[in-house]
Amino acid sequence: MLNYSSMRFHEPPFLHVAATARVTSGTVSGYLFKKSSEGSKWQTKWCLVYKNLFFYYERESSTRPSGVVLLEGCQCQRTVVHDDSRQFSFTISPASDKQPMILASENEADCLNWVNAISSSSMTKLEKDNQELQGKLCEVQKQLDIEEDARGECQAFTHEQVITIRQLREENSKLKKNIEELRQERQQREGIAGQRSEEERIKALVSSVAHRWYNLTRWRKIIEMYVKSEHADSMKKRNRVLWQLMKSEEEYVSQLSTLVNCFYKPLKMAASSSHPPLSHAQLNLIFRNCETLYFIHQIFLQGLQVRMEKWPVLVLGDLFDMLLPLLVVYQDFVRNHASSLEVLTQCKHNHNFYSLLEKHEKKPAAFGHSLEMYLTFPIQRIPGYVALLNQLLAFTPPDHVERVKFEEARCKLQELSVVIYEQKSDSESMYKTLSIEKMINGGCHVLFDTNQHFVRQGMLRLTSVYTKTSIRKDLKLGARHCFLFTNHMLLAERVGEQLHINKEYGLVALNHCLLIEEAEEQETSSFKMTLLDTSPDPRVITLVAESPRDKATWIVDIGQCIENLQSQGPTQCYGRGYTNDPRSDPKLFADGPTIKYSLRMNSGQTPKVRYASLDKLLERLMDARFLGVEYLNTFLLTYRCFTDGHTVLGYIINTYYDALAKLPDNGVPESPSYLPKNNNFEKHSPPPRHSISSESVFMAAKYYSEVAMRVFNVIKSWISKYYQDFVTDPTLHHRLMTFLEQVASNDSNMTQCGRKAVNIIHRSLALQESARPAYPIADIYNHYFNKSGNYSCLSGLPVECEMLAQQLTILEHWALTEITPNEFLDKAWVKDKERAPHICSIMQRCDKMSNMVASEVLAGETATTRAKTIIKWVTVAKLCRQHNNFASLLQIVAGLTFSAIQRLKYTWSLVTSEMKNELNMLKEVVSVSNRFKNMKAEIKRCDPPCVPYVGVYLADLISIEEGVQNLNSNGLINFAKMRMLAHTILEIRLYQQTHFEVEVVPDVIKHILVNCSNALSEDKIFERSYTLEPRNQRPAALENSSSSA
Repeated sequence: MLNYSSMRFHEPPFLHVAATARVTSGTVSGYLFKKSSEGSKWQTKWCLVYKNLFFYYERESSTRPSGVVLLEGCQCQRTVVHDDSRQFSFTISPASDKQPMILASENEADCLNWVNAISSSSMTKLEKDNQELQGKLCEVQKQLDIEEDARGECQAFTHEQVITIRQLREENSKLKKNIEELRQERQQREGIAGQRSEEERIKALVSSVAHRWYNLTRWRKIIEMYVKSEHADSMKKRNRVLWQLMKSEEEYVSQLSTLVNCFYKPLKMAASSSHPPLSHAQLNLIFRNCETLYFIHQIFLQGLQVRMEKWPVLVLGDLFDMLLPLLVVYQDFVRNHASSLEVLTQCKHNHNFYSLLEKHEKKPAAFGHSLEMYLTFPIQRIPGYVALLNQLLAFTPPDHVERVKFEEARCKLQELSVVIYEQKSDSESMYKTLSIEKMINGGCHVLFDTNQHFVRQGMLRLTSVYTKTSIRKDLKLGARHCFLFTNHMLLAERVGEQLHINKEYGLVALNHCLLIEEAEEQETSSFKMTLLDTSPDPRVITLVAESPRDKATWIVDIGQCIENLQSQGPTQCYGRGYTNDPRSDPKLFADGPTIKYSLRMNSGQTPKVRYASLDKLLERLMDARFLGVEYLNTFLLTYRCFTDGHTVLGYIINTYYDALAKLPDNGVPESPSYLPKNNNFEKHSPPPRHSISSESVFMAAKYYSEVAMRVFNVIKSWISKYYQDFVTDPTLHHRLMTFLEQVASNDSNMTQCGRKAVNIIHRSLALQESARPAYPIADIYNHYFNKSGNYSCLSGLPVECEMLAQQLTILEHWALTEITPNEFLDKAWVKDKERAPHICSIMQRCDKMSNMVASEVLAGETATTRAKTIIKWVTVAKLCRQHNNFASLLQIVAGLTFSAIQRLKYTWSLVTSEMKNELNMLKEVVSVSNRFKNMKAEIKRCDPPCVPYVGVYLADLISIEEGVQNLNSNGLINFAKMRMLAHTILEIRLYQQTHFEVEVVPDVIKHILVNCSNALSEDKIFERSYTLEPRNQRPAALENSSSSA
């Protein structure tokens, strides 16, 4: 019997296995040095590894092994023996706690060879390999069976085809015989009748010519009638819109194809793998109805292409009749969109999913867009249809056969567009939140809360962090990127391209925060926030805004968010039994004759007002149960579309005095002569005196306090954000001041918070009255734009490209901040330019800046000088893009792409190919196709501060104004449209409130404005262009410059 480490083996079988191993090729064998322990001597053994057995002999010629080791479960590894004579040693350790066997070889290569051979000698591995091979064998067998079945079917099909071919050959031979017989009969008849006479052939020719002449004459008359028709120009524009519809549909189908083929199908295959990065349920939530939308629009596009082939007869009304019932799928897609982005965000925490998604996003077919962007494209399509139908109906004659169908399609699409636009605003808010989370180093978990929304962002300066007992001096103070959400506020420090948040004060929970509005003596723009967390010594952080006006808007927004969070607890109010959380009472959102609510896309969110009367909107504005920041901002921004400031202020004052009148023994005079006499104000008489319980007195006082705070918060928001209403209407300003003075003088019932609010409002009024822009940009424009000059005045001081781009950015940002919200309402820049002077000034300066660029290029007398100027402005445009100055970028590219500049072939031949490629890339960014689609994507990806091109938003505002009416059929105000307008305008306000940290150089700004005012007109630009490089003639100046070069 053989044994090793107390293991006993039956001898005959193992001797047989040992003999088999010696004659088997592929086994590892050779001499090794062996010893049983550290202190023993080395012995030379001839060893052999066969399968999972390790044999060792006294010598190679021995027939009987000295011992055997079962390698199953053993570990083989290199070891170090304290013996310099054997450096290349290793051990074989059994699975049980037994003495390991120590072996050594002559050299390093042999040692590694033995270790690898012993480590891989395991039946478990062989069984796994065997199972894999068996599985592959089964798959091959299945494939072989399938191929055998296919071969049998193919043979049967071939046999059938052979029979069919035989039958066809027989029929073919019969037909040939019949044809031959018919040919012989025909020859016989022709021989009898003879050939047709010459007169008959002439008659057939004349008839054919007459038929062609008739058709040509008929089409000529149709074309003449079309050209002479009063609707000829409209029909031409209508056809142009139809072609635009088809091109946009082709692009949209391409986007859906990328979404399905580049993202959905690969991720679906990954979800079916053995280690799925996401489940099928998550996949279905992310890509809900994407394949259905792709299929629907493929059919619609095919129909459009078929109809376009029948031009000039274009009948498309029935296509929209087919498409509209299928668009119900969009409602489900929009309803699921917020959940889709939320699930996608959760899946990105899985590293495998994130790496897989990043791989697919880098594919050329994705064009650099993220999956979130492709999931947003379907939401943007329905408003696109509405805009195209508005253009189509504008150029369709009233008696056109398809006008009725197009109007019906527009009405249905408008209803769907309003629902989609509301969901789009929520999705964009979530997308904005996710983009902020990506910029933060290490992420920020609180931003994944879907119940909070983005409010604003900007720069604040952190000046101190202290407690009652100590001041933190080890913290790095300075500028902070601040992001305000409805529940939290982030204070981040930029380090490189990443934002870092300090763990102690960088994340502010607003529900545990106290806002202190009093400024320090040396910093009038400062305010403080006390962090009331669990620590016994709360921290106080001091922040400084860029200006007193910025401080006022920051305080208002932060105060609104804190007020909303602190009012979520249940509170009983005098005269009304309700809780402050409006979602707890579904009766508050029941539709009535004077108010309609939008269908909610997601449960858990407060329904939004869709249609309402003016009284209902004002009631909701002052109701303490509805403290939403969105509603307040939307109302104060858009109330001018359906009422005036006197009506709003009158209702606010009446609300205050109504609450004051409910106080027992309130001390209101019998004849409240201090109330302004206006139809919007009602005089209040004091309530009858009667005994009231102490509990009722307490509830009445509490109700008055809440209403008073709501009144003062609304007024403070109005003053801080839209003070222009009081500047343009002195009467409104006087009435507000009268009300505040009366409240301050009759403050016997005023709470401490109420008196504090009145003082803050007074201070805000004084602050706004004294606030003036640092640079009177409008005066500078008027001074220089009213001048005229010639191109010779363009030679000013030399300016570096970087400085020129910076000052252009500052100049455009000044112009952007001058625009008031009133100018964006009711298409004021189109209907009444006096109501939108700053927008009109920006549009005029855009033309002048383009002419200035073209004039400066043409100021060069030689082609070399002009080429250098082109290179200079391409460099400036590139730097403007880096500074997020899209307004100047558009102006420069427009100037360089003038046809008068593009025709300068000799000049452009001297411009490097690198600069030409750069210019082409910039042209793609500012392209006007699909309403500045590329520029919108660039603006959304950039991090403020930013100067967008105002025309991008003006196109969206025109689409909303023309596509949706202010009142519905029942005369109710379309507040959903007001939210759409406010969403667009507030996005512009975000860029107005974030400033650039660039030093102002007045000389460079003056240089730009002087050159802009002295720019050539378009006619003179073309005249100068033809003078420098005439048609079909090489100018002598160019030849001289080329020879000198």
